[in-house]
Amino acid sequence: MHYKHMKKLSFLLAFSLTALALAAQSLPKKYVLLEHFTNSRCSICASRNPGFFTLINQYPDDVHHISVHPSVPYNNCLLYLANTTQNNARAAAYGVNGTPRVALNGTLVPGGSQLLPAATLQAALGQQSPIAIEVLESGAAPTKTATVTVRTFGDVPAGNYKLFAAVAESTVNYASPNGEQKHHNVFRAMLTNIDGDAITLPATGESASFNFSYTFTAPNGWTSNYDSLFVLAFVQNTATKEVLNSGTRFDAVFTSAREAAAPQSVRIQPNPATEEASVLLPGEQVARVEVFSIGGNLMQTVYNTQADLVRIPVAALAPGIYFVKITGKNGIYIGKMVKSNG
Repeated sequence: MHYKHMKKLSFLLAFSLTALALAAQSLPKKYVLLEHFTNSRCSICASRNPGFFTLINQYPDDVHHISVHPSVPYNNCLLYLANTTQNNARAAAYGVNGTPRVALNGTLVPGGSQLLPAATLQAALGQQSPIAIEVLESGAAPTKTATVTVRTFGDVPAGNYKLFAAVAESTVNYASPNGEQKHHNVFRAMLTNIDGDAITLPATGESASFNFSYTFTAPNGWTSNYDSLFVLAFVQNTATKEVLNSGTRFDAVFTSAREAAAPQSVRIQPNPATEEASVLLPGEQVARVEVFSIGGNLMQTVYNTQADLVRIPVAALAPGIYFVKITGKNGIYIGKMVKSNG
């Protein structure tokens, strides 16, 4: 068979498989929540944390991470001192009496030379949840407001559940005594009670929203940035500690059971595109737009609408082939897009 013909068939097959995979999401993706217990004076933490971050950075669209700094083994850890009561309380919830440790979706990973074995993380990937959690943030310094919406799409396992909403700082630049220079997703405060707020999960097809506010205050010992704060929300079973799902403002939004419907193909213009691509969808109300790589990785969710035209900025994308998935009130639309250098 001619090489170009083989290449075309391979691409069409990949496109079809990707479209089917995207359409098969009848339930929301279950993000992997990693609660990372560490200490800025702990030398073992400094030796094991880099390998942990190298691992989880391979899955940026699948993992939610937050680092908690309890008083063990050193109660003069600067990041612990920023919120002593809540840092210790979250560690106590898992019986953490030494660092570093990681809880994955509510289960404490056994301690060892590897903070989180790759096989343990990979086994938790690709799962679905009966609920989706959407986080919307607004406000201006020093006050941040957040709306957390929990939507139910399937049967929720029996049990009592609590909602947690935590404020984290994405990057703290602080040369700590253990040699670490950067500290990632540092827990600053819990917006709910530290042990969570009781929640009755909505019936299938329904949702419930909760509003929170946070007043930013600069900590002692490092330069903090209001714009680097974000809210991480999750729902956890009170008895088993299993995390049902988690969410941040950075996630793609799963809004409708219509996700399971067969997608319709759409024409993207111009194609190839250099700065902006557009799709004409007369009469449609667009809920979200997602751009995926040819391998199925979510690349961006930015778009705007003008009448019946959906406009998608693409200048920041690397040259290559992408799939555009548009979720609207009346259905799902998928198209192939080529990004060129111009």
